[in-house]
Amino acid sequence: MNDLSNEPIQPSGSPSSDNGGSKPSWLTRKEYTDAAEKRKDFWIGVVLFFVLNIALVLCQWGLGFGAMTVAPNGLGSDDFSTTLTTIISWIFILLPWVINIGLIVFFAFTRSQIALGMVAGFGIALFIIICLGIVFTIWCFVALGSTN
Repeated sequence: MNDLSNEPIQPSGSPSSDNGGSKPSWLTRKEYTDAAEKRKDFWIGVVLFFVLNIALVLCQWGLGFGAMTVAPNGLGSDDFSTTLTTIISWIFILLPWVINIGLIVFFAFTRSQIALGMVAGFGIALFIIICLGIVFTIWCFVALGSTN
């Protein structure tokens, strides 16, 4: 305590050696050495977001869950197949949310730039949807205005 200095504190070793090696290697935080490595992980996160979500949508469409109703008419009945269909439909509706949020949290603790890339991918997708909504709204007003 008497030895005070302005020198930065250097890490004593890898994160897995600090806790006696009890932490699995896939849970250790990645230490980025340069900006190129950060940029690479960031773009991996952006691409991962879009590829993952396109694959999830294609799986949902391929399994036909886009055509299923979430709350069928006979929800109050004791029909087992109706209840099972509703439960499976909800699982497939919530699965993309669970996977996306789970991966962002996992990568936030292990490879932070991939997590930032996934959040940026969500922002890019949101920006594209907002722009398409504006274009569609303008198109509707033009189409309605040109009828007379």
